[in-house]
Amino acid sequence: MDTINKNQYDKYVIELLKIKKFQVSKELCDLLTENFLVTNVYARKIIERVVNKGIVKSSSPLTFGKGQFVYFLDPEKLTKDTIKQIAKKYRPPLYRLIESLDINNGVISYYEALKITASPLLKGNSKNDLLDDLIELLRDRDFVYITIDQNNIKYILYTNVKETEEQLIKTQYSRMVIDSLFVKDIVDWLSKSNLILTLNNRYRNKTTPSIGAAHNNLVWDAFGYTKATGLNPVSARVATSVEKQTLVVVDVVMSREYNQLDVDGFLNRVQININSVTSGTRKIIPIVIYKSCSAYVLNTLKGLGFLCYDIGSIYGSNIFAILENVSKLQFNQKLLQNEEFEKTIEETLSTIKNSGQEDQLKALKGTLFEVMMYQVLKHQYPNADITTNVYYSKMIFNEETNKNEKRGFEYDYVIRSSNPKEIIVIELKGYHSEYQIPLGTYEIKNTVKWFFNRTLTFIKDKFQFEIDNGYVFKAAYMTSCKFEDDALDYLKKLNEGNYKGRRLDVFYDRKKLITFLEANDFISLKNIIEKFYL
Repeated sequence: MDTINKNQYDKYVIELLKIKKFQVSKELCDLLTENFLVTNVYARKIIERVVNKGIVKSSSPLTFGKGQFVYFLDPEKLTKDTIKQIAKKYRPPLYRLIESLDINNGVISYYEALKITASPLLKGNSKNDLLDDLIELLRDRDFVYITIDQNNIKYILYTNVKETEEQLIKTQYSRMVIDSLFVKDIVDWLSKSNLILTLNNRYRNKTTPSIGAAHNNLVWDAFGYTKATGLNPVSARVATSVEKQTLVVVDVVMSREYNQLDVDGFLNRVQININSVTSGTRKIIPIVIYKSCSAYVLNTLKGLGFLCYDIGSIYGSNIFAILENVSKLQFNQKLLQNEEFEKTIEETLSTIKNSGQEDQLKALKGTLFEVMMYQVLKHQYPNADITTNVYYSKMIFNEETNKNEKRGFEYDYVIRSSNPKEIIVIELKGYHSEYQIPLGTYEIKNTVKWFFNRTLTFIKDKFQFEIDNGYVFKAAYMTSCKFEDDALDYLKKLNEGNYKGRRLDVFYDRKKLITFLEANDFISLKNIIEKFYL
């Protein structure tokens, strides 16, 4: 070893890097060990010395698995594409993050990145990459930056797309809404199929598409447990506890093709979940629901033993036309303000009705009712800022736990009007005509008091600056159904108080809403409600 001139090591490393521009530690050490019969430890010292001399550059602090650096010569640089290429073999989560950004025109939500990278929510004993660490590696090289939109949703973007940030975020948000739009209905279908229990399941929803279902320190589009056992010594009857049941995790992609990145991210999360058990075997059923995917991806899923369904196999082939129309409504804001809008809404609801899937797609019908009301609200407040699907959260002190806890609620629309100077929070319910919304209490969801006594008061402080500067805080509850008698009495009293806006009453039940639509020449929307919300 000593008989070899140390410069020969340097020359060898230089020649290698001239041929293959980028070498990972392990590859370089193996070649030095093989060619000079040195130990692995000494090979690392050779590399360290040549870096210290400034002859070779290192990727430090960026590593590619188990402390491995990448080495290269001047004037080479570690570009984003070079990092992606190396990470594909040596640090797959980093590769998947970069590739996802490439596929999505340089933007991805933090939630989607958690899924794709299979990142744990909190640092634990596992060696799996935290998403924040991966992001920081790219931020250090000025490849990406983080931004948070008005709904407090975090996005990762390439620095070279900053000028088009607003439009990119809007498009990505619309994709997330479409991906989460059917999750509730899918969970209901899985429940009816005995693949998931109706109790204790959690799922991502369209109002908060950036918040998934957290379980075992990972995020899922939906999860629950099942007693379905097949031919098993443990029958469903005795599977009374979570320990005796099987965990069901669901991955849903509707806005685009389900691809290999989705497969790898989902598989990685499933593997982490299984490996987190210190003793025994964790039972798990992974289910993928997709709009489309390649034959290769489908065969991969089947080879892994995952259950996989295209959305058409659940709801019939008409669902694809419904998805296409919903995508139009989500991605094209101009469509919401022209005649094509009403035609698209009616066509979609007609397809749902003719497919015989009205009950299974009731959540989607509710969403379409919310979309319809955009035109109505815009008519009343033509120059106002109207924001849909608002999610507001803040820290609240919990007296039971004696701790500050993050709590948040969803809002269908928030209107900021400068003339008149009003902040109007809108609650919408697209239910069938005979349903009656109860008065309830502030503790019971989907009731009148839940909105007025809990969620409405919760969001008021968000607009304290506007209120201090002359704006007034208002609210409206609009539905295609009825209110119970005591709820109606309560709403009439509120309509005489401070919540009544200049251009909107505090409430509109079915009869009052139809009258209002007719009086304002929304004849097509009136006919749609009368025809499809029965």
